Amino acid sequence: MKPIIVLIILNVLVGLVATGCGKTSSTSQKDDEVTAISAEDMEMNAAISKAQSTLTNFIAALASPQPNQKYFLVKGKFPSGNTIEHIWVADVTFDGKVFRGVIANDPEILSGLSFKQHVEVQPIQVSDWMFIQDGKLVGGYTSRVLRDRMTEQERRDQDAKIHYSFN
Repeated sequence: MKPIIVLIILNVLVGLVATGCGKTSSTSQKDDEVTAISAEDMEMNAAISKAQSTLTNFIAALASPQPNQKYFLVKGKFPSGNTIEHIWVADVTFDGKVFRGVIANDPEILSGLSFKQHVEVQPIQVSDWMFIQDGKLVGGYTSRVLRDRMTEQERRDQDAKIHYSFN
């Protein structure tokens, strides 16, 4: 059984939403919460499948963002030995073949990657995508699974830190 590390972007987005992607934020990337997920986690695998099956929706929105849409990110699968680390990538562009952007937080297990490092993510490597529309999360399927697993207090604490809703 391969463990999968999933980095939750919720804390990172506080800084990204407050200051804009690509700009220095007062929010430390050390605030990131890391959750180990089994490769056999059916609910998480379904979320990843949903993200993959709807990736064309994200690409279309990214290509022609509406004024009410912002903060486009993809979560890429980055392998390290027997582990896959899923890392959010901000400042995303797509040239029809590959996503390009910067690592949105400090990787937990991949020593070769760092916060704000430029990376490429092949569409097949995308495990999630998201953007904010009218103050609401669009996509973010893996984040929704993790949020559903939080206690009520954890959700309230998280909601106090973010500038968008999950509805």
